[in-house]
Amino acid sequence: MSGATINGQTFTLQDLFDRATYDIDYYQREYAWTHEDIRTLVNDLCAQFEEAKADPRTRRGIHRADPYFLGPFVYYEQRRGLRFLVDGQQRFTTLHLIFMHLYRQALALGNRNAVDKLVRVIREPHVGGWRFRINIAERRDALQALYDGRDYEPPLASSLSLRNLCTRSEELRELLEARIEAEDVPSFVDWILNRVLLVGIEAPSRDSGFKIFESMNDRGARLTPVDLLKSYLLSRVGHDEEELNLQWRKMLAELTPARDDPGAPSRFLKAALVAHHGRLDEGFTDVEDINSSLHLWVKRNAEDHLALRGPHQFFGFVERLIRLASTYRTFQSATHQLDRDHGLEALYFNSINGLSNQMAFVLAAIRPGDTLTVAKEKARLVANFIDRWYVVRVLTDESALDRDLDELMPRLIPQLRKCERPADVASFLVHELPDDQSFHPVTSFGLRGNNSAQVKYLLARLTAFAQTGWGERDLTDDYLASDRRWQIEHIFPNRPERHPEVPDPIEFRLLRNRIGVLGLLKASVNASLQDTPIERKIEVYRSENLLLRCLHPMFQQNNKPMRTFIQLHDLQGHLRPLGSGGLRAAVTVREELYRRLCAAVWRLDRLGFSVEAPAADAAPDTVTPAAVVPAPRKPAGRLTDVQRMLRDGVLSAGTVLTAVVGNAEVTATIEADGAIRLSTGEVFRKADDAGRAVKGRRCEGMKFWQVSRPDGARVSLRELRDAALAGSHPI
Repeated sequence: MSGATINGQTFTLQDLFDRATYDIDYYQREYAWTHEDIRTLVNDLCAQFEEAKADPRTRRGIHRADPYFLGPFVYYEQRRGLRFLVDGQQRFTTLHLIFMHLYRQALALGNRNAVDKLVRVIREPHVGGWRFRINIAERRDALQALYDGRDYEPPLASSLSLRNLCTRSEELRELLEARIEAEDVPSFVDWILNRVLLVGIEAPSRDSGFKIFESMNDRGARLTPVDLLKSYLLSRVGHDEEELNLQWRKMLAELTPARDDPGAPSRFLKAALVAHHGRLDEGFTDVEDINSSLHLWVKRNAEDHLALRGPHQFFGFVERLIRLASTYRTFQSATHQLDRDHGLEALYFNSINGLSNQMAFVLAAIRPGDTLTVAKEKARLVANFIDRWYVVRVLTDESALDRDLDELMPRLIPQLRKCERPADVASFLVHELPDDQSFHPVTSFGLRGNNSAQVKYLLARLTAFAQTGWGERDLTDDYLASDRRWQIEHIFPNRPERHPEVPDPIEFRLLRNRIGVLGLLKASVNASLQDTPIERKIEVYRSENLLLRCLHPMFQQNNKPMRTFIQLHDLQGHLRPLGSGGLRAAVTVREELYRRLCAAVWRLDRLGFSVEAPAADAAPDTVTPAAVVPAPRKPAGRLTDVQRMLRDGVLSAGTVLTAVVGNAEVTATIEADGAIRLSTGEVFRKADDAGRAVKGRRCEGMKFWQVSRPDGARVSLRELRDAALAGSHPI
């Protein structure tokens, strides 16, 4: 590399993808980003966009927002417009997938301007046709299907990269649709293309690129915040530094097992600091500061807030962290695979559902001196609480992302810190659970376009509960595996002409997507059924799991384990064949079956939430359940536009909304809590989702739904909102 020059340059994403095509070289690893990597990137991008949108400077255009730096990448340019990525393939591949899904959304919304911008960064003209900006041969069919809006199943002999790309792509679609309102899609496209930056480091040749790759992956790494925190703490413990250093190194080794997860120590320290030391009162930014630069937060707060004023205090602080890490290691393992032996399954479920911040809540209840048995019981209770919180929010169409769980920190963590015994944890958390234990919302819940992961999770839990309830093997982890070996099965084929009892095509689609008439099937079986008449499908179900098997006319309940399971959970008359009542009748019976199963799976005493009286010989300084007083509840979640309009008197409960789909008019009603209830009974929190349910594809709900004025004219919710913001009132 003698005499060669390595140049660096700042690029917007539009610069990067509009002016070049990218390939990867032979020494690059597979596309291996995980669900957590995808979720973290989308959450970061959406949080930055929301911050930019709220900035007063952006009222005159999102281009005025502060730039967001997404890191460096290394490349060499073989010829003008063709670049080989040395480092950065994971981010580039994911960003390209994001563009694809935004393109599909913009196309569905009819936003031509956004579509044109995205086409240029997705593909380029080439030899009389097109080629994708990430030009890797094995991915072309999958990318073409995604671009065209077609389903794609990777061939059996596909590489890890291709299989992973397909899995991550589906997750990206749902994450983006959940986080970005339809109305904001054009602004988000402008923002991500023009305000998200990367710094490109250009190698002068292919050989130099390979050498840079080697040096980046085989040489010493930069000091991390964990290294800097260790240096700061150990330098202040005095003569015990060497002993504590050995313990710290052992802690890091135990937190970074064979999974080769170098980020594990950082995640532990962040969770531990938030759980035990973070100030969560309004006005403090401790959570944000700890997550962004934990070592600097400790240094700034050492003397006053943490009371670290001498070697003895520093030694005790480090020693407590090390003891806590020993317990945390068990929980860390349980997030990667089901721990049935210790009742820690919910840690895995919460991880699968993207609640990566659960550990701050778990650790808040645990003291460094707790025995492992006590710590596990506390962790089980907290994880079960979070799992149930997630399920209830999903069923009531509330957002259930990790940022929503973050909002519970000021309410829960200070109280969990006071809990001495598992009984204290149970007594406190049971009062934080919803009062309604009936799980009635499941009777109007179903697939809604951007919630297939949530629907699959519920089906997996209910199916596994039913299977194990009468003695079969627990396949929960198989059902939830990321390789999509199990898929959601529609019991009723998409053939409305076979159901004259439901003449309305919109109602047919909504009923067919209700969770009661969905199940889980292996992908190979699901693919073979397609539009097979239901009578023949039921013959196949006869050898499947209990929730599908029971649909067969010859289903028998006369074996003892089956009878016991049915009687125990009061399922008589619900776990049975469909009969001849048609789609509506099937939905009614099956939804009640699923409601009863939900109530059984997430029953409070089954989760450990039976309130226990304080022990008679409890020590005077022990915090009893009665001492942990729940704080007043605040409204859950961020307000939607409709909820704000209801709050401000622009709308009122009971307002009728109308919309036109094809030649038909559909109606809905605004509920007292701002939700939108369709005439078929489905309830949606967001106008976008209610619009999608009746239209069959994504739409701008605030533009789609209309309100009638006294003079008979109609005005959209968007026009009504904008007029109210401008100080006028069209109704």
